[in-house]
Amino acid sequence: MSKKLKIKLLIAAFIIFIIAVSLFGIILARISNSSIVQTDKAFEAPIHEQLPTVTPIIQENMSAAGAYIIGGDEVYSYRADKRWPIASITKLMTSLVAANVFKPDDVITITEPMVDTEGISGGLKVGDRYTVGDLTEAMLLVSSNDAAEALAMGYGEEKFIDKMNALAKEIGMTDTLFVDPTGLSIQNLSTVEDLRSLATYIWENNPHIFSITTREKGTILDIKSGKRHKLANINEFAGRDDFLGGKTGHIPEADGNLLSLFTVPGRASPVIIVVLGASNDRFLETEKILEKL
Repeated sequence: MSKKLKIKLLIAAFIIFIIAVSLFGIILARISNSSIVQTDKAFEAPIHEQLPTVTPIIQENMSAAGAYIIGGDEVYSYRADKRWPIASITKLMTSLVAANVFKPDDVITITEPMVDTEGISGGLKVGDRYTVGDLTEAMLLVSSNDAAEALAMGYGEEKFIDKMNALAKEIGMTDTLFVDPTGLSIQNLSTVEDLRSLATYIWENNPHIFSITTREKGTILDIKSGKRHKLANINEFAGRDDFLGGKTGHIPEADGNLLSLFTVPGRASPVIIVVLGASNDRFLETEKILEKL
C-alpha cells in the first residue's frame, strides 16, 4: 500500500471518528433533555394537585359586607372598614334619636319644609298630625323621607343631626358621619363594622325599632282628619320567621344597601349581616351569606 493511500485512509478515518463523536453527543443531549422535561413534569404535578381550592363565601357583587354574631365573633368580612354612603340605613339612627328626644305619643304637625324633600312614601301632607310612633313606623316600613324630616324638624333639625353624630360617637362608630336624617346625602357615610355596632346597640337598648321592621304591613293615623294610611313593608325579608329586623337603603351613588338580623340554627345569638353597594340584588347577596353561616 502506498504512502499516499495510507494518509488518505487515516484522514477518512479521522473524519468518520469526528462525525461519530458529534452524533453521539447530539443523541446524548436529546436523551438528557427528555429526562429533564419528564422530571420537571413529575415534580410539578404533585404540587399542582396539592394546591387548595379556595371557594369564596359569596361572589363579591358589592362594595363591602360582613356577618357577626351579636355579642360574639366575626363570621365573615369583606372590606368591612370601607366607608360607604349608607342611604336609608341612616333611618335606624334617626329612629334611635327620635326615641331619645320624644315620647311615642308626642304629636308633630306636618309642615311644607317637612314634605319638601325627595319621595312621597308614607303619604304625609301639609297640615296632617301624626304621633312620633306613627312617623317612626312610616320611616322604617316604607322608608319615608318626609317622616324622617318631620321627626328631625319637629325637634330642630340641626340639633337633631348633632345628636345623631354624638350618639354614633358614643356607640363607637368612629368612621361614621350623618349630615341629614334621611340618608339622601352621599355624605352620610359609615362602614360595615360601624353598622355592626349600631345594630348591636339597637338590639340591646331599643329592640322595638327592629320589631317594627319585621312587620309586613302597618297603619298610621292622621289625628287631624281621622284617616288611616296603610303601609306595606318594602323589605323582602319582612314576615320571615328567621328575620329579626333590619333596614334597606338605596341611592344611585350607593347602589343597594341592607342591614339584617337573623336567627341561625345552631347559634345561640342572632347574626347581623350587612351588605353595602350591592350592584345586583342586596337581598340575594344577603341570602348567599346567610346560607354559609
